[in-house]
Amino acid sequence: MSVFILSGPELKAMATIEGPVAPPHIDSGTQLLEATEHFRRGERFGEHTIAESVVDFEHLQASFESEEEEEEEDIPENEDATGRRDRIQRQREKARARRQREQQRQEATHQKIRSAGEPFQTTIQAKSAGWYRACVRGTWYQIVAEMEMRKSSDLGGMDKRTGHVYSYEDHGMKEHERLMQEDTASQEEGVDDKDFESTRSQLNRLRRLLNEIEKKQSQERHRLMVHKATNEHSHSRMVLSSLMETVMYMVITGFQVYTIRKWFSGAPVLGR
Repeated sequence: MSVFILSGPELKAMATIEGPVAPPHIDSGTQLLEATEHFRRGERFGEHTIAESVVDFEHLQASFESEEEEEEEDIPENEDATGRRDRIQRQREKARARRQREQQRQEATHQKIRSAGEPFQTTIQAKSAGWYRACVRGTWYQIVAEMEMRKSSDLGGMDKRTGHVYSYEDHGMKEHERLMQEDTASQEEGVDDKDFESTRSQLNRLRRLLNEIEKKQSQERHRLMVHKATNEHSHSRMVLSSLMETVMYMVITGFQVYTIRKWFSGAPVLGR
């Protein structure tokens, strides 16, 4: 499931996938509604699966924490060439191990952090065949969200780079490349095999480039939406905070004026 929150007083929601809510043989909307009602009353079809995740587009920024620099190794006073060579080798191995740990930590952190234009994605392993349902509900306020459901059996498996099911765009690109690979030049068309192979390679390259451009455009559109919404929320919070500070200042000022007037008028407000 892929979720992107477009707007709302708070860009935060709870995404839920559960099921199966109906047997796999159902093929009409009426039967699906009836089965869903039975599921709501507690009837289960197969082994029940449920997964809930918090979708938060309010707080996407995070920084990678670097390791502290390790202390330099002391150099012996009477160090010979062999000792110096061993010491340099140990320092290189420590630096290499430190870089590897830093890279692994950054990769692990990057898997948990999304950029402003990337949707939230979650993938579950269905334990039983059937119809599943997904829900995205705001934590406190109404939201507007885009949601997409994908099946690995329909889209060619899992993307090893992201760990989630291939998107429809990636699946379409892979299907286009497969059809292009199966196509061959024929003698009747008067096309040389070498020329056809070069043309096919260029077409596949253009297709991948076009798909990448479409992804970047979609991410940029989503990024602008998120930044606009978060800026509006920050402005609203700033205005509310300023209003509260102004009201509090007026109350304190009024109390001070009242106290001073009573003081000079001789009333025992402060004690005498």
